Amino acid sequence: MKNRMSSFDVPHKGIRNGLAQLSLLSAKLDYTDIAQVEELNAIGKEVFIILTTHADDENEVSLMHLEEKVKGASSHDMEEHERIHLKQSNLEDMLKEIYTAAKNGQDATEAGGAFYSALSDFQAEYLKHMSGEESDTQALLWKHFTDEELAGHRTEIMKKLNPETLLLWFKYIAPAQSQRERVGLFKGFKANAPQSMFEKAQAVLQQALTSSDYEKLMNALN
Repeated sequence: MKNRMSSFDVPHKGIRNGLAQLSLLSAKLDYTDIAQVEELNAIGKEVFIILTTHADDENEVSLMHLEEKVKGASSHDMEEHERIHLKQSNLEDMLKEIYTAAKNGQDATEAGGAFYSALSDFQAEYLKHMSGEESDTQALLWKHFTDEELAGHRTEIMKKLNPETLLLWFKYIAPAQSQRERVGLFKGFKANAPQSMFEKAQAVLQQALTSSDYEKLMNALN
């Protein structure tokens, strides 16, 4: 099964990257510094967007198609998505309160500590959730779909994303991939996306990757 297409490798690498960045930043932040809090707020918003989008994409594409094949096969993951969403909403509310307090010149250190602790618990649960999808759910998808069909699911997901969200995904996915994985992903994207969209993706990649990794990717794509 190792040579088969994975439904989760690409998005889950991006999510792990985003959660790790958010966790590290929330741990070391000076919550009396509005500039640092603004950075936390910005990254937090981005991470929460990709988490919400990912759950919606799984529910509306991968799990929907699986449910059509095997009644009830999607229920476990969908229930976990609902539970995780509630905890995510709580984190979003906490971050909003921290940001509001900092903008008003208040010391948000105590609230920041609570956010970091809650985020750590959330991250642990989310990592376990992804691990389960990568083993149990992936096994079901391999059993009931060909690689061509799984590739079709991925294409379906990418087409339903608005351009801004797709570029946001690239920001977190690309640095977490190997060079070979990047080339495979962005060759396909370049072949199918409008030139203007590919140029926007290039700008995102140039910021997200090291100069060396960016140069290697562009050389491979050209």
